[in-house]
Amino acid sequence: MKRTLLGATLVLAALLAFGPGAVQAQTVIYAAGADPDSLDPPNAESNPSEAVNRMIYENLVKFDAKLNLVPGLAERWEQAPDGLSWTFFLRKGVSFHDGTPFNAEAVKYFVERMLGPEKPSRAALYTPFVESVTVVDPYTVRMNLKTPFAFFLNNLAHSASGIGSPAAHKALGKDIARKPVGTGPFKFVEWVHGDHLTLARNDAYWGGKPKLEKIVIKTVKEDAARVMMLQSGDAHLAVRLPAEDIPRLEKDARLQLDSTETLRVLYVGFNCQKKPFSDVRVRQAFNLATDRDSIVRNLYRGRALPASNIVAPRTTGYVPLPAHPYDPEKAKKLLAEAGYPNGLKARFISPMGRYPKDYEMAQALQQQWKQAGIEVSLGTMEWAAYLAATRKPVDQTDVEIFLLGWAPSSAEARWILYPLYHSDQWVPKGNNRIFYANKEFDDYVDKLTKATVQAERDKHLKLAQEVLHREVPQIPILVTKETIGYTKKLKGVINSPLELTYFDQNTHLEK
Repeated sequence: MKRTLLGATLVLAALLAFGPGAVQAQTVIYAAGADPDSLDPPNAESNPSEAVNRMIYENLVKFDAKLNLVPGLAERWEQAPDGLSWTFFLRKGVSFHDGTPFNAEAVKYFVERMLGPEKPSRAALYTPFVESVTVVDPYTVRMNLKTPFAFFLNNLAHSASGIGSPAAHKALGKDIARKPVGTGPFKFVEWVHGDHLTLARNDAYWGGKPKLEKIVIKTVKEDAARVMMLQSGDAHLAVRLPAEDIPRLEKDARLQLDSTETLRVLYVGFNCQKKPFSDVRVRQAFNLATDRDSIVRNLYRGRALPASNIVAPRTTGYVPLPAHPYDPEKAKKLLAEAGYPNGLKARFISPMGRYPKDYEMAQALQQQWKQAGIEVSLGTMEWAAYLAATRKPVDQTDVEIFLLGWAPSSAEARWILYPLYHSDQWVPKGNNRIFYANKEFDDYVDKLTKATVQAERDKHLKLAQEVLHREVPQIPILVTKETIGYTKKLKGVINSPLELTYFDQNTHLEK
């Protein structure tokens, strides 16, 4: 009852703000689940931010709908034979939303901002690899690398590599996060935090005048409210549709549903430096006590995929690995071998509402593990506090087991293997929250990073993933699917496997 009343309240608020008169011919209402955290790409750390930034900013290189790398603000590029430099040939006649020109100097400003003292939160996409940037001529720029890097172009296509106006950044400083200026098909108008964000058509867009006049992105946190807005016609599009509502929505002839397999894997992580989780037999016991198929079938109603690898299948560099069997009896035997013949007790934490069915999945895992003699207490906390708790240094943390997800916005496997598992990425420096350390694994990741031949890169990608499959420092549970719904009159919606739903210049409403 509480959920329904809250949903109805939010829908009423939406109606008052954006009633029938507000939904005009080429104005689209987009019901999002959360506010962006930043509209400055180098400092944006959430998917809601990245989805909006994709409409405002553009990259030198971009992903198409199938995650192939294609030209963006660079028409073409060349890699030096030694892999130590990349030269980009830029589009001419492109302007930022403030009227200033896009050129090689703008690219240089962006890269040097990533390398410089400001230290944006996403600077690690550049600082380990880029030595310097050189303007060759007004529309040619060269990036000089410290070492060859197999996935350099993927980093340039990452949402954090959206290039903004140097003039705007110099004038606004940190305020650029609230007043973005890019080259994309839509310009920023206003942002009322917690309520809505408005974008307007960029009539001077180099790719042709966009068909949509305005986009109003409503922040609607309650799942039920987004669903009701979609069905009532008060939103043209809604994201993160809950699995239980999908069968009913599929029967609505006015709506189009799109369920896209993403690059995100939800996983359970252990503190690998703390007993008993430092023992691989204990981690394997948890793994054997986990019934992924049951969770996908019963909790997600088939709208997810059981995971046997921390790398999702649509990620560049993915290696198919054998499925992990469900065998609670064998799990009990492994626990006994590890010195726990009567089972063990531990603390388990999970977010609530960050991912689809996250806390419900944690409850299901709690019950499954109990069948193998593993008793875990289950707790949760607000999302920011949760992230902070899992980022404490190894000598300060009391976290034992936790649920989290990861999706590489660069669409390649290294941006999973390195930040999550390399020994030089322990939190708080990096994102290795499990304090995993394995020299063999580190060597494979270091070699694939510097590979200039694809066969060599792929060989070490495979070996690194096999180490994780054998040692299970984490339990990959499932690959998520992002289900969105929109009116059939809305054409050209982009629902990327990167968990980003956005529009481009070709998106339009049929009359």
